[in-house]
Amino acid sequence: MKVECAVDQVLPADWSSLAATFADFNIYQTWAFGEISADDTRSQVSRIVVRRGDAVIGAAQLRIKRLPLLNAGLAYVYFGPLWRRDGADAGDLRDVLDCLRGEYGDRRGLEVRVVPNLPGSIADEAVMRAIAGAGYSADATGDAYRTLILDLSPSLEALRRQLAQKWRNGLNQGEKRGVRVEAHSDDAAMERFESLYDAMWTKKRFEAGVSVSSFRRLQESLATREKQTILLAYVGDELTAGHVSSTLGEACIYLLGASNDLGREYKASYVLQWRALEAAKNAGAKWYDLGGIDPQGNPGVYHFKAGLGGGDTTFAGQFTAKGRGSARYLVPLAERAYRALAPLRRSVGARGHDV
Repeated sequence: MKVECAVDQVLPADWSSLAATFADFNIYQTWAFGEISADDTRSQVSRIVVRRGDAVIGAAQLRIKRLPLLNAGLAYVYFGPLWRRDGADAGDLRDVLDCLRGEYGDRRGLEVRVVPNLPGSIADEAVMRAIAGAGYSADATGDAYRTLILDLSPSLEALRRQLAQKWRNGLNQGEKRGVRVEAHSDDAAMERFESLYDAMWTKKRFEAGVSVSSFRRLQESLATREKQTILLAYVGDELTAGHVSSTLGEACIYLLGASNDLGREYKASYVLQWRALEAAKNAGAKWYDLGGIDPQGNPGVYHFKAGLGGGDTTFAGQFTAKGRGSARYLVPLAERAYRALAPLRRSVGARGHDV
């Protein structure tokens, strides 16, 4: 049956409804995220819906960055394309990837790069053959996403039993000492979290991996059912810690966390993580993604996350379909130049990376 690709023909509300039907839907494929990230990176956003007959088999939101004055550029899909539905197989993924390469690579002459939402357990041999068969090669310029993923199918009692002893002790202490947690999704709560995060950053001066202000602006624009969940922990009336997550598709992803000295004293982060896990399970999520790990570069955060008992999981990685003509050479050259200037950008006060 013929596969057809509809490019930039979908409205925001329709995109939201369509994307929600995929198990691999995630915050990075929301309409609002596309708009915010395109604005932050001075790029364009494009969306494609793929049908086989009357059935939708996939969709993707891309960010397009063209090189100034040159007929070359990059079409970038992060945590997509969406293709996993009941009954879907690797052939559906191949058809979707073929459409992406045909529209943005063959027709527009861009290099097409995808970072699929594919944990190792799903990226089986058939899936990897589909990616290669669609003309994409593994791209070592981007590190594969490594995280801890917790299976939420056991009961809450079983999940609590599998916590590391030290972690369970921290949770018990926080609960006994009266750490109070409030759940919100409104913009005002996101602003309170950002203030707490900024105070933590000012004190510790670590290199942030994300721009919190972008996630705050994102919260303002997300559809109601796509809003991030903001958990705020209090000791008495004082805000001591915060946790931001997104539950879409089959997974809850931990996005941001912050705490102050009082929060650390009262073990507020332990209580927050447990409440987030509970909320994700109650919302029907199958998995809790702890939001990335770096055991060597950030061992403290790694050991804290590992205490919940999740499995160390590396995603499939990044794949590229080379552009035609000069794009094959100009895009890699431009990226190398960008990376070479990274130390200079940090030296003039860049606090985070583009979202």
